[in-house]
Amino acid sequence: MQLNLGLIGAGGIGRHLAWQLRPLSEARLAGVYDVDPALAQHAADELETTAYESLDALLDAPEIEAYILATPPHTHYELGMQVLQRGKHLFCEKPLALTVQHCDAMLDAAQQAGVQLMAGQVLRLFPLFWQSKQWLQEGVIGEPIAVNLQRRGYEINLFREGWRADPKQSGGMLLEMNVHELDYLRWLFGDYTVVAAQGSQPYPEPNFTQHWQATLQFENGVIGSVECSIIDPLGGYTVRIVGTEGALEHTGFSGAIRYKKRGAHEISLIPEEIGTPEPYMWELRSFVRAVLYGETPPFDGYDGRMAVANAHAVLQAMGRKGARRRRGQV
Repeated sequence: MQLNLGLIGAGGIGRHLAWQLRPLSEARLAGVYDVDPALAQHAADELETTAYESLDALLDAPEIEAYILATPPHTHYELGMQVLQRGKHLFCEKPLALTVQHCDAMLDAAQQAGVQLMAGQVLRLFPLFWQSKQWLQEGVIGEPIAVNLQRRGYEINLFREGWRADPKQSGGMLLEMNVHELDYLRWLFGDYTVVAAQGSQPYPEPNFTQHWQATLQFENGVIGSVECSIIDPLGGYTVRIVGTEGALEHTGFSGAIRYKKRGAHEISLIPEEIGTPEPYMWELRSFVRAVLYGETPPFDGYDGRMAVANAHAVLQAMGRKGARRRRGQV
């Protein structure tokens, strides 16, 4: 069996996802559409497929059964609903939508149509993140007690350009970027409440939170803290988990993951030793196999919905606009 897919959005992430389909014998990219016809044709030439002149033409193509939606976040609801209401399967880049209400509407539409809806919460599939879940399930540090996650970098210039600079289009750093961290923590420990949060916007542009911190309380008793920044020149990614019998730490997208039990030697792995597939190919293969064979994907539309809900919970805890300007700062 082979699944024919259409690509909506021929920007960088759309083309990257489409390239990840190529090694999959069970998937075929059958067409692409973008509001920029020249970009759509460029992508079609690069990916050896057909450029469609209109979205309706792509969505109504009878041979295409599923779609990858890789457009800016503010378009996900409208475009996603057009796919789902035609009774076709949808892989939607994160965030699933910019509001919880729109996420719920997409979930309802997928359920009514009996189709797969998957949100691209791919962070779970990066090697060190994936291994942290496996080790926790094996109980290598006993019962988890506390988690601290820090994602720091100097990415403010990325958020000053194009649709990312407009919070009405991107949702700001929380919805465009940190839905990944909020989803990852829920995957590790289950549902949680945002106890408190603070955000800061020291620079006028982009006009949204640029550094934030939050305290979380998980339903299973784990306590958590998160700090994320797009204005930290030193950068770095750290996840530290303390358990009843030891501690576990990893450094995000590169470096290593390690744990140490009381009175025992430290155990560590690097990504190459973990040996998981390329994350974006893995998520798309999971989507394809969910459509073709009914397999359970590693995350789905509901996970995307909960990431959006938790991002809004953080913003709500921060207060109106989710940010505090520092006087005299420009």
